[in-house]
Amino acid sequence: MAYVANFGFDDQPGTKIAALNVRTGRRLASVTTGSLPSALAATPDGRLLLVTDQGDDNLSVVETATDTVLAHVPTGVEPDAVAVSPDGKLALVANIDDDTVTPIDLTTLRAGHPIAVGARPDALAIGGPSGRTALVADLQANAVTPVDLTTGTPGPPIPVGREPDALAISPDGSTAFVANLGSNTVTPIDLATLRPAPSVEVGIGPTGLAVSPLPAGPTAWLTAGRDLVPLDLTTRRTGTPISVGHLAEAVAISHDGRTAWVAGQDATVTPVDLATGRTGPSIFVGGRPEAIVIPPPRR
Repeated sequence: MAYVANFGFDDQPGTKIAALNVRTGRRLASVTTGSLPSALAATPDGRLLLVTDQGDDNLSVVETATDTVLAHVPTGVEPDAVAVSPDGKLALVANIDDDTVTPIDLTTLRAGHPIAVGARPDALAIGGPSGRTALVADLQANAVTPVDLTTGTPGPPIPVGREPDALAISPDGSTAFVANLGSNTVTPIDLATLRPAPSVEVGIGPTGLAVSPLPAGPTAWLTAGRDLVPLDLTTRRTGTPISVGHLAEAVAISHDGRTAWVAGQDATVTPVDLATGRTGPSIFVGGRPEAIVIPPPRR
């Protein structure tokens, strides 16, 4: 299964996420969560799907077995990103309009005290040697704020490119990669030292970033303009862009690493065979897709 957040438009805000079967390429159902769903994450056991409803200032928790909403958890103002800790016990939500992140206990579905970060946080990831470091992309500050999730303490901002807009962790957990919308680059960050490496040019306006799982190979895939751009995480060099035929917004990679599913601003999702670079038939999902996620198989 894949889920797509239909953010919509200011005059027609979306309220639903679409469920797709990634084997058949068919849209199966829609789930109403709340106003302006903007970001998605899944727990490691695949049982819960988390949806930030930006227009309602909350996090919707969806049970994937039944596609029903279990709870709406209050967050900060305009939640725009969500990530889950590797142990599946904690979610972190970035609130773009009040410069905070909200920790949420996934065992009780209760929010903790907000943590102040940089200006306009709109992407985050959780990793590091202990799995207890969050990296928060501060769009307006051109920096990433590290947060120690054990203490709830933010660290010194890490300088990256202009307008960091997406984050992902390498398969070995050693490095975070930050897509910088305003400077057309990706900045690697060493998670042991929390220091940035030189940025890499990747193409116009990267907005989405996903990493191929092992053993498919350490490759990041970026949505940049109308293209899907590969970035070799070993050499840190880009490969040949793949045109997806529409303005690409977000990307998710299948668990076997063979297919990228690209959500575009034309209300569709397009599968891309990563071995051949060929695109398959697009699937209409409606609205303006803002995020896509493929949860792990339920266990």
